[in-house]
Amino acid sequence: MVVFIILSCGFIFGWDLFWFFMGVRPLFPWQLRQKTGAERAAFLLIDVRTQAEYNLFHIDGVRHVPDAMLKPVLPDGCNPETPVIVICMTGHRSPVVAWSLKKQGVRQVYNLTWGMLGWKLWGGATRSSRK
Repeated sequence: MVVFIILSCGFIFGWDLFWFFMGVRPLFPWQLRQKTGAERAAFLLIDVRTQAEYNLFHIDGVRHVPDAMLKPVLPDGCNPETPVIVICMTGHRSPVVAWSLKKQGVRQVYNLTWGMLGWKLWGGATRSSRK
């Protein structure tokens, strides 16, 4: 059991550390909560979760790009100078997309660490699209 816990922690922290060294900046849920006030227009939120995940709950005003893992491109009309925050459910898909955007010339790319689950746990506001 101890070995499992050590390996799990190593994977979780190693994953985030790897992407940090690849140039994808981590953004923790509490940091995003601080930015969603007056600074909200200063950055672009891109949600790369599936349609079903997005329908469960999402942050109001995000750009939903469910196929971003397959074709990671900056959405039409977006400026590469605008900081981008990429979101998935747990923080494991979004750094891959964020890194691809960085390679395409987006200067400031962030990954929402722990994804939407972390956002919900830290009391972030969401809305639902369920019918």
